[in-house]
Amino acid sequence: MSRAALTVMYTVDSTVDSGLRDARLRAARYLAPAYAAEIKAEPVQYIPEEWRQHRAYLAVRLKRLAPEAGVPSDGPAAAYREWGMTTVPTGRDRWRGTSRESVVYMSLTRSSKNASWRISDVTVQDAK
Repeated sequence: MSRAALTVMYTVDSTVDSGLRDARLRAARYLAPAYAAEIKAEPVQYIPEEWRQHRAYLAVRLKRLAPEAGVPSDGPAAAYREWGMTTVPTGRDRWRGTSRESVVYMSLTRSSKNASWRISDVTVQDAK
């Protein structure tokens, strides 16, 4: 579920989106209500004109990372995931922008053992 959520959250398309916020809003079905509200409250963002000229989208590649030391073990109502994420602006005319390597830290919650997991927080840091 966390892979699918990240893919949706970061696949920005210059032909339909004004910015990253639009892609993140498309992932609402994966998000905890409070986190979805945070995203809705974010300011509108804008895609670079260069992307529009190339009808570009942000291609997303993900690699599951082992948890860092000190990350709590998964419990019945909380879990944590770490992903290596590579994003590349990719034009429909074969143009490629500069790729970006990041590490993504995700918090997941659920209200009961039988409830579906939801993303409650995402932090993205540039990879070193």
